[in-house]
Amino acid sequence: MISENNSQQEKVVESNPSLESEINSARINALELKLETLSIITESLWNLLEDSELDPRSDLKKEMAKVISDRAERDTITVHCPACDSQEKANSGYCRHCGEKLSYSGEISPFDY
Repeated sequence: MISENNSQQEKVVESNPSLESEINSARINALELKLETLSIITESLWNLLEDSELDPRSDLKKEMAKVISDRAERDTITVHCPACDSQEKANSGYCRHCGEKLSYSGEISPFDY
């Protein structure tokens, strides 16, 4: 767009957000909503711990250490891709090399996705 001001021509550049920036903006908004939801869940669980007979501070630290250990252990479980025979994490669901769906007969935590 070009506008005239006192016989001078001034170029005005209008910014049009690209599709990629719109997608990124939507992803950021979705992540912020998920973060807020997780914060509400965490605070609610903390309140439940305080209302119970457990000592929230010491029991929470112990449980966090256990979760960290359990996640690290689950992260080491692997399967072989039936299509390309690459070794993949069992909780990944799909082969990162060829895209083949992976099957794992063990239990996968819903928190590993």
